[in-house]
Amino acid sequence: MPRLPLYKEVKEKIIQALASGEWSPGVKLPVERDLAHRYNVGIATVRAAVGELETTGILSRKQGKGTFVSEHANQSRLYRFFNLVRKDGIRQTPRREFISLRKDRATLEETELFRLSRYGKQQGVFRLRITFSLEQKTVGVSDITVPIGLFGRMTKSGVCDGSLTLYALYQSNYNVNVISVSADLSAEAVPADVAPLLGLKVGSSVLMIRRKAYTYADIPVELRSSWVNTAECKFHLDQGSSI
Repeated sequence: MPRLPLYKEVKEKIIQALASGEWSPGVKLPVERDLAHRYNVGIATVRAAVGELETTGILSRKQGKGTFVSEHANQSRLYRFFNLVRKDGIRQTPRREFISLRKDRATLEETELFRLSRYGKQQGVFRLRITFSLEQKTVGVSDITVPIGLFGRMTKSGVCDGSLTLYALYQSNYNVNVISVSADLSAEAVPADVAPLLGLKVGSSVLMIRRKAYTYADIPVELRSSWVNTAECKFHLDQGSSI
């Protein structure tokens, strides 16, 4: 198997340190010179590794201050993974409202996705339902599943209403840092228990978004199904150049 370029090896070592909790969100990393000494490489190699982690949003540079572990609560990254905008394309900060939270047994799909065996006896999941609104109009309902073994004692206050993203709350309240997501979109009929929350008739067509969220080392930490009323908004994605 071909060996990774040296800067990618350094990048993986930094990710391992982040995953172990050595540097928490908001914490400043050692300067490039110290990182180069730690990993026995040149400063240019460290700079390339840190640059890639900055591009993916894991790290962020602050002019004149240094490099920090990114925080989801940071205003510039607050809704990095929220892709719904008004019909006219204007992006607005959504507001989230809590509906319900309960413990449950995991399905076979969830057991395999979350690899729940890693959490020992804590094989269950939390199931959370929220609504989200734009301009005081409810536009979506999300059913969210996370492993108990990773989130410990999730409570209503830990995922409270407001304009902060759940990922910011995961980070601050449960030390779970979401760094990437994957999503599938489809048009589906709204379920009977979701329709009233969206002000729709049962069977109305809605946008369905099924999303998986991952932390370091591609470990899945959340499974989310969202039903969106596209009469009030639309899905919009900006994808930057990788060059």
